[in-house]
Amino acid sequence: MKKKLIVLLIGVLSCSFLNVQAQGDANVAAKEILKAYKNKDAKLLKSYTTGFIVYAINDDFFNSSDGKPLAEIASKWDGKINEIRYEEGNMMGKTVLLASVYFSDNDNGNLNVVILSSYEKSDWKAFVYGITDVSKQEFEEGSLEIPEGKKQEENVVKSDHSEFSIEMASGDIYNKPTTEKLVELLKSINDDNFFLILNSKAGFLQASTSEKGYIVQYSDDGGMFEAESYFTMEMLVDVFNAYIDNSNWKENTKWIKM
Repeated sequence: MKKKLIVLLIGVLSCSFLNVQAQGDANVAAKEILKAYKNKDAKLLKSYTTGFIVYAINDDFFNSSDGKPLAEIASKWDGKINEIRYEEGNMMGKTVLLASVYFSDNDNGNLNVVILSSYEKSDWKAFVYGITDVSKQEFEEGSLEIPEGKKQEENVVKSDHSEFSIEMASGDIYNKPTTEKLVELLKSINDDNFFLILNSKAGFLQASTSEKGYIVQYSDDGGMFEAESYFTMEMLVDVFNAYIDNSNWKENTKWIKM
């Protein structure tokens, strides 16, 4: 299962940030995803998807070639979760945590599972569309417990934020912001308070609203650059968190010099 999932993960990461120590309960996330499919609730399902998959989810999705088979599988779900298995993988120097949540048996002899992923401390999200089937052998290759390596990361010291400051369109300035404060302020961006600038010694990273999504730009010694594609809020949180933690934040986006 690990090899199969990591190959799929490469494809997703090439298009967007995922959101590794997972926050929340995989059991709860899986149930919500199954409810979304069972009730054909596009809004609920969308809240558990990431990257480009978000744009594929609408009311018509459940009648599409991708969504209809998954909705049919979920329609037979009895509301119970049988077992959860976890796996840990390395992607571009970051640890990705995967959960396979077994909820029913498939007519083909495989197990129906909800595949969840967590990248860099994000909440559990559906891996691609979430529901799939795997062989019993694949499923049992996973661990019944979340890998210890992830638990140990709780003790890792985060980078010092003393060199950073945040400036909002409202004129408010926040020095030495915590990661939690940064996320809070990103989520407060709206039509009135329409941009946020995260300043550092090396330059700045900024985001502003638009009708199609968030526009992201950065400046450093090399000049001013803009992301080729619009960002979702989840992608925005990922890139700003990576920037403030001095991690590799440029790799998953194509940047165009302005």
